[in-house]
Amino acid sequence: MKYLFLEFFALLSTMVLVVLSIYIDVAILGNRIPEVSVTEFTQSAVILLTIVLFLAKIKKEPESAGLFVLISGLFTMIFVREADYYLDFIYHGLWKVPVFIIFCATIYFAYKHNDTIIKPLISYQNSKAFTYAIIGLLITIVFSRLFGTRSLWGLIMEDADHTKTLVQEGLESLGYSLILMGAFIAHFNKKQQVKA
Repeated sequence: MKYLFLEFFALLSTMVLVVLSIYIDVAILGNRIPEVSVTEFTQSAVILLTIVLFLAKIKKEPESAGLFVLISGLFTMIFVREADYYLDFIYHGLWKVPVFIIFCATIYFAYKHNDTIIKPLISYQNSKAFTYAIIGLLITIVFSRLFGTRSLWGLIMEDADHTKTLVQEGLESLGYSLILMGAFIAHFNKKQQVKA
């Protein structure tokens, strides 16, 4: 019961913090959620913490190293892609280079430890942590893009660009936060627990 209350409180806090970061950007700072914003910094921090938790899980469960390297690699690539604004100061599209290097290193490590991927994935897919992570990933990668399109918001709003950005970034923040919840649950569970 205590765990259920903590989980509920964490979800509630997450949703409030997502809206709060957007509110700070729009209402207090008066910006339109540019690349340098509270919302973007929060997203990057959440992704970075997710990476750290999954990398730490490798040490806790070496028998699942390949799986957690693949997951960490994915979120490291997402982290670099989110930082493309800063890399573009050096060269436009530079983010592709570190993402390619991370991709190759991740695949190489996973290949070397391929016996630690499938069985742990089957176990992990039956966990609450996986449910949070997969829902968060789908919200971030699919739903935020579809629901945050200019063509949709342009039908009802004059300032469709600003509204699109607000909706899309808010949904991305929510998705990343759910992924982080999954990472916390996975990290602090010694072995994956099957959902009821």
